[in-house]
Formats: sequence, structure tokens, C-alpha cells
Amino acid sequence: MPQSSSVPQSASNRHWGFSTAGRVFFGWGVLDELRNVSQELGKRAMVCTDRNIIKSGIADRVEGLLKDGGCDVLIFPDGRPEVDLKTIEASTEAARQFNPDVIIGVGGGSNMDLGKCTSILLKYPGPLQKYYGENAVPGPVVDVIGVPTTSGTGSEVSPVAVVADPDRFMKVGIATRRIVPKWALVDPSLTVSCPPHVTAHSGMDALSHAIESFYARIPEDRSPRAIFVGKNPVSDSLAKQAIQLIAKSLPKAVAEPGNRQAREDMALASLLAGMAFSNAGTAAVHALQYPVGEATHTSHGLGNAVLMPSVLKACAKARIPELAFIARALDPSLNQASDENAAQQAAELVAKLGDSVQIPRGLGAIGMKREQLNEMAELASGIKRLLDNSPVPFDQAALLHILEEAY
Repeated sequence: MPQSSSVPQSASNRHWGFSTAGRVFFGWGVLDELRNVSQELGKRAMVCTDRNIIKSGIADRVEGLLKDGGCDVLIFPDGRPEVDLKTIEASTEAARQFNPDVIIGVGGGSNMDLGKCTSILLKYPGPLQKYYGENAVPGPVVDVIGVPTTSGTGSEVSPVAVVADPDRFMKVGIATRRIVPKWALVDPSLTVSCPPHVTAHSGMDALSHAIESFYARIPEDRSPRAIFVGKNPVSDSLAKQAIQLIAKSLPKAVAEPGNRQAREDMALASLLAGMAFSNAGTAAVHALQYPVGEATHTSHGLGNAVLMPSVLKACAKARIPELAFIARALDPSLNQASDENAAQQAAELVAKLGDSVQIPRGLGAIGMKREQLNEMAELASGIKRLLDNSPVPFDQAALLHILEEAY
């Protein structure tokens, strides 16, 4: 029998891998599962959250459920929209004094990422910068649970924590499957209190995750042990369903915050897109957003939404079937059009979806100055981990062209 190394790699026999949270709970009221934490993960639970979540009453509910189940609970209330090193240090010091068995991130992606970073530093010496990049965490960490209160980041199932580092001009990532949460509790009822702009930005963030994982590179030469392995049959299925759900329900969730079906659809879309990108990976949209977001002090989802149409145009010829699917999900009247004609409409249809939820068009509208574009392209060009996942190569000149188009 021939050795496996002699078998040529092709789309039909290439290797790929898939992973997600240890357990996923989804549904209206599924937060009640927190009563069972003490039975499976330990009796000392630290909750990483923020003042807005406390004001909303969600933190009280979390604490009550954990205590009902027999847990001792510590609430760390000082999470920030862009989790920074000082906040992580403060959370870690609180955790060292409390000695938790499990850390629960409750809120947006930053609070869940705060929990992930705290779980690393409880086990391994700092500084946190030692663990930037891929697979730098040397072993197991304290168990993490992700409880999202927005529908966008997918951090509850992802192997990534994003950190704002004052010594760098843009956010940086820690990527390791060590920090994939043990549990993901996705309760759509927790998103009802989100303001419309948060729903819009987080929803477009979820769309960017689904789209970028769907048109990511096809990896014929990358180990399945890599963090982002490129598109594969499982990630494609998840991304396609997420795109369809977002096209159907994001405008409703923004316009009608109490619409239960729209909230459930968006929570599911965010979860599925999170599972997709956590394996297939993201690409140029995210590489560009990191410096753009830092320069303009705008949310990750907003930056992704503004950049996405221009990146789609740059990738269109390399991913015609995928862009045709995206276009038809956003405009079913294109079902009878050829793939080529439908794909040409994808970028503008994504922009129009953004219009419907008050996403401004153009980088200038979110505070970017034209004279900053060269610097943004230079910074983004260094994020090889994401750019290498794109279906077409992007050097600094190509990135500058996208930024000028997006401006």
C-alpha cells in the first residue's frame, strides 16, 4: 500500500480540523444552566463583567444562579469595551486572591476575552505579552465559560482573545485552543437590552465572521493543528446558515429590539459564525480593522462593516460561487441570475444591509483621515496570520487600494 506522503493533496483528500466549545447551550432562558456549574467545573466561580452589565441586572442573575447551585462567587466589575493590560492585571490579581475553579465572562467579546486572559495568567507567569500570537500558551488554563450579551463576537466559542496594548498601535491577539471555553451559554434574552447601534455593529461583526470564513483560502499545505485552517465543509455549512439568518433578521433586531424571533436568529447566527471563523479564520477585513479601529476609536463591528464591501470587491473573482451565495441571501431576486452576475452584486448588497441598520459609508465617516491611509496599509500588511488566510494575496499596495476604495 502506498505511503500517505505519496498521495497527492487535492480538494477531495486535503486535511482539515474543527473544534469548538466543550459544550454549547442555546435558547431563551438557557442561562439557568449556570446552576450546574458547581457539579461539573467547581464551586468557586469568578465572573468577569462590566458596570453596564451590572446596571442591567444580568450580573445579579448570574450570581444568583451560581449561588443557587452551590458556588462561591466573585464579581469582577471593571471590564472595558477594549480590554487592556491594566484591566487584565487587575482581574488577575483579584483572581489570585479568590482562587477560582472557573472563570465566567459575561457581556460582549471584551469581557469574555478578559476571562480568557485572566485564566492564562492564573496558571502561567506574566507578562501577558509572552503569549501573543499562535500557540504560545504552554499548557492547560483555568476553565472558562462564555456568556454573550451581544450577538456578534463569537468569543464564547473562539480560540482567540484580543487585547489593547498601549505599546502597540493596534489590538493584538492571543490564539490558542487552550482558551476555547468549556461551556458556551447563548441566551438570546440577554441581548434584548442592547441599544440599536450595538445590535447593528455586533450583527455586522457576525456577518464579517461568516463571510470571511466562507471565502477563506483552501488550505492544501497547512496543518490542521494551526489555529485558522482555512475553509472546510463544516465551516462552510455554518457560515452559510449564519449569512442567511443575518440577512433575514438583522434589520428587524435593530428596528424592533423586543422581536423575539429576530433576537434568536441573530444569537444563533453569531454562534454559528463564531464556530465558522474559529476554525476557518478571518482575513483582510479584520487585518485592516485592527489599525483602523485603533486610529478612529470605533467598534470592531463598525469598522468591519465599513471595510467589508471594498474587500469583497477585491476578492470577487477568486470566490465567485461564494459571493453569489452571499448576494442571493441578501437579495433573493438574484436566484435566477448567473453566479458571475450575482457575485458582482455582493459588495453593494452588503453595503445596503449596512445602510438599513445605520452603518455609515466610507472610512471618512468614522473619523479616518485620508493622510492616514498609508500608515493603515503598512500596519495591516504586517498581520500575516490573517492576510495569508485571504483567497487572493494582499501586499501593502493592494491594501492601500482597498482603503482608498473604502474611503
